[in-house]
Amino acid sequence: MNRPLLLLTAVLTVGSGQQEDCKTAPAGWPRRPPQCCYLPFPLEGMKKEFGSCIRQIGNRQSSAVPTAQAVRDARLCIEECVYKGLGFMDEHKLNKDQLLEQLKKGIADKKDWTKPMEGAVKKCHETITKRETPQEAACQDSAHEFTHCVMRELFLNCPASEWSNNDECNLVKSRMQACPNIPPPPPPPPQGFRGQGPPPQ
Repeated sequence: MNRPLLLLTAVLTVGSGQQEDCKTAPAGWPRRPPQCCYLPFPLEGMKKEFGSCIRQIGNRQSSAVPTAQAVRDARLCIEECVYKGLGFMDEHKLNKDQLLEQLKKGIADKKDWTKPMEGAVKKCHETITKRETPQEAACQDSAHEFTHCVMRELFLNCPASEWSNNDECNLVKSRMQACPNIPPPPPPPPQGFRGQGPPPQ
C-alpha cells in the first residue's frame, strides 16, 4: 500500500478520545460501517481538496508506517489544508460567514437539509470558538474538530427522507447520542481517489 493511501486509512480510522464505557462495542454493532444517512457534508469540493491535501501531506511522511502521533499531526494538517484551500479559515480561525455561505450553496437543492446545516454550523462554530486555545502545534485542530462536530450534528439530525431506518443504523445513532466522541460512519473516499499522482483531469 502506498504511503498516502496508508495515511488516508489511518486518518479515517483514528477517532477522538472516548470515555471508558464507550470503547467497547455493544452487541449487534455492525462489523462494517453502514451508510445510514446520505450526508451533504463534506461537500464535493472538500472531498477533492482532501485528495489533493492528503497527497501533499502524505508525501512528506518519512516512515513507511506512520506512528500514532504522526497520524494525528497529519490529520490536523490535512484538514487545515482543506479549509484554508477553500477559504474556510483565516490563519487558524474558522470563517463562519464563508463556511455558512458555501455549505448552504452545497445543499441548495436539498431543502430538507437547510435547518440541520444551519444549526450544525452555528452550534459547532460556537463550540470551537469558546474552548481554550490548544497548545502550539504544526497545525491547529479547529478544522478537524469542526468537521467532526458538523458530521455528528448532521447525522444525529438526519431528515427522515435521507435516513436508513434499520436496526444497525438505529443502534449506531443511539450509541452516538450516548457517546459524544464517537463519529458517524465515514463517507466513501472521493471518486477516483487512489492516493497517488495528480488528480484526474
